[in-house]
Amino acid sequence: MDCKNVNMNNLIVKDVDFEGYKLKSAQNKQTQKIYVGVKWVCNGIGLSEGQRKRQISNIQSDIVLSKGGSNLILPTDGGNQEMLCIDIDYLPLWLAKISITPKMKQNNPILVNTLIEYQLKAKDVLAKAFLYDKSENS
Repeated sequence: MDCKNVNMNNLIVKDVDFEGYKLKSAQNKQTQKIYVGVKWVCNGIGLSEGQRKRQISNIQSDIVLSKGGSNLILPTDGGNQEMLCIDIDYLPLWLAKISITPKMKQNNPILVNTLIEYQLKAKDVLAKAFLYDKSENS
């Protein structure tokens, strides 16, 4: 995986509200790239722990998505933790690769609707939180 480790001091970290859930996200002060914690996206969509682990594995092994993955150390309720984050430029591609099956539509329509919202809007909401709200970036 093309993971990059970034010093926490070089990050602006935010919890961004999206669809009633907070997404742990960060912007690299040097490159201006914006990342979002894969765990928070999966939890926000409503994926199970097993599904989340599968998505993390998918990102790490995918020839394209792995280029957008970075292990960042972010502050959490349990202290600073290293976690897989994805560059928001790769976020729509990753989310589009999560197939919505007929079984999924039948068994979990709320998850399907939430996934569609994430696929269509999450990147823009995250970008706006960093790019257009400079008053909080200190």
